Amino acid sequence: MGDDKVAWVQCAKGITIILVVYGHAMYGVHTAAGLHEDFFRYNNEFFSLFRMPLFFFASGIFAFRSIARPLDQFVNRTVLHFVYIYIVWCFIQYAFRMMTGGVANHEIDPYAILLIAYQPINVLWFVYVLLAFFVVTRVLRPVPSFVVLAFAGGLAVAQVNSGNYSLDRFCSNYVFFLMGYYGSQSILERARGLKPIHAAILVPMFVVVTLAFIYVDVRHIQIIRLACVMFAIFAMTALCVTLSDFRLDGVFRYVGNYSLPIFVSHTIATAGTRVIMVKLGLGGGWVLLMIGATIGGIVLPIILAKLCERLNFPWLFRKPSWFTIHLQPRRRDSDRGLAGPSASS
Repeated sequence: MGDDKVAWVQCAKGITIILVVYGHAMYGVHTAAGLHEDFFRYNNEFFSLFRMPLFFFASGIFAFRSIARPLDQFVNRTVLHFVYIYIVWCFIQYAFRMMTGGVANHEIDPYAILLIAYQPINVLWFVYVLLAFFVVTRVLRPVPSFVVLAFAGGLAVAQVNSGNYSLDRFCSNYVFFLMGYYGSQSILERARGLKPIHAAILVPMFVVVTLAFIYVDVRHIQIIRLACVMFAIFAMTALCVTLSDFRLDGVFRYVGNYSLPIFVSHTIATAGTRVIMVKLGLGGGWVLLMIGATIGGIVLPIILAKLCERLNFPWLFRKPSWFTIHLQPRRRDSDRGLAGPSASS
């Protein structure tokens, strides 16, 4: 994939990760200080409707090559990468929540670290579910794409409520990952045909439709929700392509390049920024708190990632070389054509 083709995809990832941080910053301020209920409801429901589906859609576009790799490369470059990040940051998030105790908005169960095999800590559900998307999609490669898409669409419409948050998020979002995965080549080619006029029409329509969806409160009708999310993805794609065409996507692409470090650490950064601002007397207004926490949740993880790179200690966000499984069976001496000492005498 050429850089021009994927620039808008990175832009989309950047926008969604910014919205994710904003959402958690807003939730933290709302829990700590209280926001106007209508403001919180419309902000929260508007952005939560499409931000993660859009991110998984963009991730699916990038997933095609990873899933097509030989098994050894797929396991070591993709599966173990996510497993390593997941384990490391589950422990970091757990340690932070245990140390902060009552300072954080929500205390953590001391036994939570023992349950991470099926119950991720905090925002680590995202890594857990993304790993599941890759593995399940790899396993289902022999199955016709329309069958898998239909099944995933059925899961999204079914509104699965199993009691396990990660399983529920898998069911509600897998169809968007598959849309990006199966349509990656076609999407990248067709996106070239999108013009600014498309964004100018689709984005306002998307805003109006989404606000109406929230106002009427038809969240329980999953087929309508699914249609709204797909329309949102289409509109945001048009917006990102337009920003990319006019070279206005630099900040978003830069943030998108650090989406993983931001995602796994932003809740610590937003909470820490909010607490520090209050301690310094800068928390007089909720608007300032939200802006400060959002900026902190984006900038601090990027600084941490760059600092790790500068110090040649990348292992907070990158799998070390020793964390590897060798799947290729060793060849026996007879297979190599080698004989015992007597054969050469």
